[in-house]
Amino acid sequence: MSKEAMSVGFERISDQLRYMTIRILVSQENEFNDSGEINWTGSGTGFLYMLEAHGEVPVLITNKHVLAGARLIGLTFHAATGDKEKPVPEQGPGRLIAISSDHAAIFEHPDPDVDLAAIPLMPIVEHVVRMGWHPYIKCLCAKQLPNNSIKEGLGSIEEIFMVGYPNGLSDTANNFPIVRRGITSTPFCSDYLGRKEFLADVPVYGGSSGSPIFVVNEGTWAAGTGLMEGTRFSLLGVLYAGHTQTVNGRIVAEPVPTNFVSVAKIESMINLGICIRSELIEDLAALIPPEV
Repeated sequence: MSKEAMSVGFERISDQLRYMTIRILVSQENEFNDSGEINWTGSGTGFLYMLEAHGEVPVLITNKHVLAGARLIGLTFHAATGDKEKPVPEQGPGRLIAISSDHAAIFEHPDPDVDLAAIPLMPIVEHVVRMGWHPYIKCLCAKQLPNNSIKEGLGSIEEIFMVGYPNGLSDTANNFPIVRRGITSTPFCSDYLGRKEFLADVPVYGGSSGSPIFVVNEGTWAAGTGLMEGTRFSLLGVLYAGHTQTVNGRIVAEPVPTNFVSVAKIESMINLGICIRSELIEDLAALIPPEV
């Protein structure tokens, strides 16, 4: 697996984003139902990222609360086909991998107020290879985090894209995520409420937790010095919470729900997502032991 997030065969970055996210299914039960199937109770979003801990370590990044209490975790990957050195994703619905949370090493960000977690992928890949196929792994990495040049070029209001699985939805025939568009509601480089976060005006639904937030420009875009040409692509952050309005009109910030259970509607999302700045992802590298 290469550290490079961009590989031959994908001409546009927007095409590649389809393969960088994974729908996460969770079950609070550790057994199959009477039909021999898993009773999935919730869903969220994760994305593939290459941490440089003790060498290159591919991980799945998501929120702590997506995995909280899960007994079983389901991940759907495309199978890799073609040349081993330059694999391509198999077209179609993908293949579901169900693993016990007891067998998945979950590393949580050490700050209890930072809702980020990582699952190393190599043990999962090795398990899948023993089953006779290889998952297609296409990772983001530190090179896609905003550098000084990108930060300086970001305006107070920027168009952004969120890639994920709202309400657990996806293009199941092709195993593709759903892309939503919005804007930054607070400046990216300003610490929202004193934390390394920013607000995003994007549609926020259950299942969106863990969705990566990107700035993607292909062609031209407006910068402080005028119009720029080329391609601008950067991972700005990770959605973890949203604002809801209660029946009495009070605005509350809370983690985006993940469960499938139907409840009486007593509050509504107002589509203001709270996003963790992507630089905090790199804090997880120090937690990964050499043997992973």
